[in-house]
Amino acid sequence: MLLNLLCVGLGGFVGAILRALTGIFVSKIVLLSAFPYATLIVNILGSFLIGMLLTSSYVLSNPNLKSFLTAGLLGGLTTFSTFSFDTLSLIEHRFFTAALLNVALNVGLALIACFLGSELVKHMS
Repeated sequence: MLLNLLCVGLGGFVGAILRALTGIFVSKIVLLSAFPYATLIVNILGSFLIGMLLTSSYVLSNPNLKSFLTAGLLGGLTTFSTFSFDTLSLIEHRFFTAALLNVALNVGLALIACFLGSELVKHMS
């Protein structure tokens, strides 16, 4: 139990750092945009990866690896709370189209990415 929790914590540490680095990188590329591109990127990437990981029998057979990668790494990388706040902020600033687009892209592309990640692993095995 303790080892499993340590795996989650270590994965979360790595995932949170990757999320922060993504934000820094994206802010250097996309200047002066109200649209939350970094959040969209990490949520799509995380959805693709979890689709792959939870379809992989190797990951599923190792509970500590599964906890490190899914609850830890991907839990730290992806962010539903930031997505929610970003959307609310767009609405408060009256960027209604951008808010609707943010919701549609995060939900729609994340689902597609998860499906594609899962299908990739199925076709590889």
